[in-house]
Amino acid sequence: MKLGVFVVDFDVEFLLELGIEGLILPFETHEHILKEAEKDFEIFLEFRPFDGGVIENVFGRKTRIRSLGCASDEGLWKRNFSKLEDVEYEIILDFVRFPSPANGNFFYSCFCEKCHKKARDFGYNLRVIRENVKDYLKTDDLVLLEDWFHFRQNVINEYIDWSELRKAFFFTPSLSFLVGQRYDFNMKCICPMLYPETVGPACIGYELAYMTGTLKHVVLENLGSSGDEVIGTEFKKALKSKAKIEPIIMISDNILRRLEMVKKAKRVFIFAYSNDKKGLFAKIKEF
Repeated sequence: MKLGVFVVDFDVEFLLELGIEGLILPFETHEHILKEAEKDFEIFLEFRPFDGGVIENVFGRKTRIRSLGCASDEGLWKRNFSKLEDVEYEIILDFVRFPSPANGNFFYSCFCEKCHKKARDFGYNLRVIRENVKDYLKTDDLVLLEDWFHFRQNVINEYIDWSELRKAFFFTPSLSFLVGQRYDFNMKCICPMLYPETVGPACIGYELAYMTGTLKHVVLENLGSSGDEVIGTEFKKALKSKAKIEPIIMISDNILRRLEMVKKAKRVFIFAYSNDKKGLFAKIKEF
């Protein structure tokens, strides 16, 4: 198994001692840092394709969510994609999705004019979908969200096909449908975010905390387990994809157990290395 890390700051010698071979770095990382890092590691850059846009929720409210502009905005696609023109490192898509339950009422997005046009292209009537979403919020009838979920998946799949960027961070399999992601997309590599934690968006515990009613019940049934055990069960689901699966897990006191649960992966990324986590990363020497 190859090991990589998603790093904020790092000690080269320390990571080499641990047998780390790959680094995921933020897209904005200075070139001199990249050049220095590439001497010892395979470098991947995290790229956020919908960064900088505006979304409109089901109630007509508009906002900017960091990294999550309107996924239907083809102008936004092109503006962000242009940043890749001279990039020589492998790209991993991040935030290639719609908002999640952790975004509160903006989970129920996007219903802007660009989304209306995109929906027509796919044969959907977004006005009808909008009314269905509003009815769902009154009735808790999950059937009313089916077309909405399918529309979002079509948008994300179209972006991936358009960009031809086929390596991405995805929500864990049991939650991916919520944000427009599917494990049967035409991907080269999917990095499932297998995060049981409650520390922020994309983390299973955190997303569940923002769900209620039937939706939460369905997701809990999909998961079928809790705590660290969910890493193993969700990894097995991810392996059903035709894409190569390179999971990303969070550093923790139980990192050895977590690595054991995904040991069939050819590469595993660990999130996130910073100097204050150095003691936890040191445990990897025992794996």
